[in-house]
Amino acid sequence: MSEGMTHEQAREALEALALDALDAPERDAVMAHLATCATCQSELAALENTANALAYAAAPLPMPPAQRDRIRARLLARAAADRGAHDPIASIAPPLRVEPTRAPAHADVAPIRPVAPRRRAFAPAAWMAMAASVVAILGVGAFLKASRERDALRDTLVAARATNGAQIAALDSLRTVVASRERMLANLTGPQVAVMTLASTAPTAPSGMMFWDQQRDAWTFVAHRVPMPKPGRTYQMWLVTPSAKISAGTFMPSPDGEVMMQATYALPKDSLAAVAVTDEPMGGSPQPTTQPFLVASK
Repeated sequence: MSEGMTHEQAREALEALALDALDAPERDAVMAHLATCATCQSELAALENTANALAYAAAPLPMPPAQRDRIRARLLARAAADRGAHDPIASIAPPLRVEPTRAPAHADVAPIRPVAPRRRAFAPAAWMAMAASVVAILGVGAFLKASRERDALRDTLVAARATNGAQIAALDSLRTVVASRERMLANLTGPQVAVMTLASTAPTAPSGMMFWDQQRDAWTFVAHRVPMPKPGRTYQMWLVTPSAKISAGTFMPSPDGEVMMQATYALPKDSLAAVAVTDEPMGGSPQPTTQPFLVASK
């Protein structure tokens, strides 16, 4: 592996680096990449922590064959390099073979027999590399599985938080609706609610009722069979006193002609003379500009 390796090449070598199974050029190349890559630094730290704790790991998990062969090849190459470094004679010349010879017929000398070379023990570094290979095969798979499970749990937590947030928002919306319904019921059934009926003489004309909660200064208007106004027009509610016509707001009926309108306006109990609805320009008018088509006197 040469210097200037890509991010993916460096990531593939992190496992061997965590086990100290890279030769000097490979290690230098990976370390050069680590100096500028926070992601690989984090992964290396996790791999090193895992390698240190592998002696206490749980049941081993199999490593993918390709990954196992790659790490094993690196470790064996490192062990071979260390063995050669500890045997200077072997690195200079091949072992000398002694061929058997026959003694002359006239000499009473036994033939020289070849001496089997003594098997040299592995250097300590080679044993450490082989042990590291076994540890890697047993433990890196467990680390990768734990990492995947951690990521899955993190995603589940994020999804649960999002779901919980949506449920809280829905609950808050429901509470708002319930509170609105409770206020409306209180405005319709309170002990100090005055009821006024607005009607027309035509059989199919709209009709309505105004509920005035004098304790809360709350007004609730309910109407039926109210036609949709012409484009650019709207309906406006008026609270009529002996001295003024007070706007209580504008409204539009639903497609089926139903109306539910609520307003808050403080008015002395004995000052209301009538309630009226007129057809006005969009946005409403300061004062009525048409004859009321719905009206009720108190």
